[in-house]
Amino acid sequence: MMLPEKHFLRSLFSSEQACITYLFQKRWPWGFKCPFCGAVQLEIAPAYTVVCRYCRKQTSITAHTLMHGSKKSLVAWMRVAWQFCSQYEGASARQLQKLMELSCYQTAWSWLQKIRRGAALAESAPCRDLVLFDTLALPRKPSSHDIWPDIGMALELSRSSATARVRLAVLTGSSPGTITDTVNNLVDRNATLLIKDRRWLSLHCRIAPDLQRQPTREQFERGQLVMQQAVSWLNTVYRRAIKAVYLQGYLDEFCFRKNTAAWPDHLAVLDHLLTGLMSTSGQKEKGDPSARTGGLT
Repeated sequence: MMLPEKHFLRSLFSSEQACITYLFQKRWPWGFKCPFCGAVQLEIAPAYTVVCRYCRKQTSITAHTLMHGSKKSLVAWMRVAWQFCSQYEGASARQLQKLMELSCYQTAWSWLQKIRRGAALAESAPCRDLVLFDTLALPRKPSSHDIWPDIGMALELSRSSATARVRLAVLTGSSPGTITDTVNNLVDRNATLLIKDRRWLSLHCRIAPDLQRQPTREQFERGQLVMQQAVSWLNTVYRRAIKAVYLQGYLDEFCFRKNTAAWPDHLAVLDHLLTGLMSTSGQKEKGDPSARTGGLT
């Protein structure tokens, strides 16, 4: 369910300058740091474009982020991000196209892909403490010729079942090397890893053997429940109308929504998303499927 937009308009993001002030503080909380010479300048006031007083080079608050090069206003970005955070069910490009009164569906879809990428970056921290790892073969839709790959799941079990943090990743294969790479990406190296079969892992696993254990039945069932929730969410929200090449983006969206669902402050969820959107590691890499086109939800 979406929050009334009037609450957004009366928030911190009601004008372009208000957005600039917020995002400037978000990117440079300890004062502007020139990306060219590294000089920190506390006295520079928030502005969209900043000129370094030492090297005289110019940069913007969105440079090298997912928002870089966008023709959309910052108010529009905040409006879309706010609506994305305000609904648990999931966002579609059609909804975004209607909300922003866009004439082109592809523009809405590309914009939404960037928001999903921002959600992924916001939730990119590895799972810590006690972590269950498991894999799941997603059921194939009978009418589809597009076979979904298996997915790997890392689930923090040290928290309550209502707030346990989860990360999901598409598996490129079932070999021990593939499983190990996924574990290394999703799980902190100092975590205690709960895994059904250590033979899944290769010798290159960052987690020491003495920190690898068998999960209890209760722990395993908690992981199964989260997997079922992910599948149900994909089926209900997107009716599985997702091509395999784009599956990771939707899994990232599910993780972001589940991991922030219990947060009482919607502004905190938005700020969390903005952390990803403003990340300087957020630029698309070559081969990023979000840069492609093709009939998507």
